[in-house]
Amino acid sequence: MSKYGIAIITLILFILLSTFFYLSPNFLPQQGGGGGDAVKNIMIRRFENVGNLIAHATFVEDALIMEEVANLNEIIVRFQQDEEELTFIHFTDADNKILASSDNNMVGESFTPSILSADETGVGERDGTYEASFVVSVGTTVIGKLFFSAKPILEGAVGSASPSPIVLGVGVIVGIIAFVILIASFRGLEARIVEDINKRQEEVYSPKIESMKREQERAQKEVDDLNKKVKTANQDLKKLNDEYKARKKEVESSPVMKSIEKLKESEADILKRLEKMKEEEQRLNKEISLISQKREEVRSALEAEKKEERTLHDKLDLIKRKILHLETPKK
Repeated sequence: MSKYGIAIITLILFILLSTFFYLSPNFLPQQGGGGGDAVKNIMIRRFENVGNLIAHATFVEDALIMEEVANLNEIIVRFQQDEEELTFIHFTDADNKILASSDNNMVGESFTPSILSADETGVGERDGTYEASFVVSVGTTVIGKLFFSAKPILEGAVGSASPSPIVLGVGVIVGIIAFVILIASFRGLEARIVEDINKRQEEVYSPKIESMKREQERAQKEVDDLNKKVKTANQDLKKLNDEYKARKKEVESSPVMKSIEKLKESEADILKRLEKMKEEEQRLNKEISLISQKREEVRSALEAEKKEERTLHDKLDLIKRKILHLETPKK
């Protein structure tokens, strides 16, 4: 919601509350103190608006992401100057660890709200003290939190016992004044914070930006030089390719190349014949091996037969000698 919408809603709320207090004696018991709740609601709405404005500001998100404690402290100082009723202000990380605070002694401590629960967001009130908790997030990621407490100067209001036009008139006037104050407060607070943050960011990042610009220009120059070299290399490569194609075509059409092709075909044919001859040689070698093996077997058989023949001859000679011995007469 825009700041103008918030201010208009606040004005309408003041008018409605004034009308309510103007007509309340007609339908409420005649007792005082009814205006306290209305003031409480107004204060809660006021602190909700201020808290949402700070928590959703881009410069606050940037300061938490970059962990720029100095910028967070400057925001706190500006916030306290515009809202004098504040008693403390804390900027924490997602785990409630205080990064920057109006009380320097609290920095680094873990903060636990006293009125709201640890994970509750919004504004709570107890005994006239208001405590606020707002989440600072980028998308769905929580990057930090804003906590502050305030004790307003105006604690409440006392209701009128009978209808009075003064109540209605005062309510409208107060609503208009609150409308103007809210518009001026939002505009002044946001403008001062944005102006100061921009000035500080410009002081911090201006040298870096200039350095990055120079590096970018130098890198762009190097890229341009490389592009020129690549373009020249591509042109040279194209020329070489054209020369290669022309030379290849010339070589292919020359008689020598045709003779070479024929020689290649002859060589392939000769290689095929050699393969066949090698196969034939291998087959003949196998047959020779088999024949040699058979020859060895036959030789071994002949040797065995010769041995047997010698044995038989020896036996025959022995028999002959025995016969001769038997035929020879004894003397």
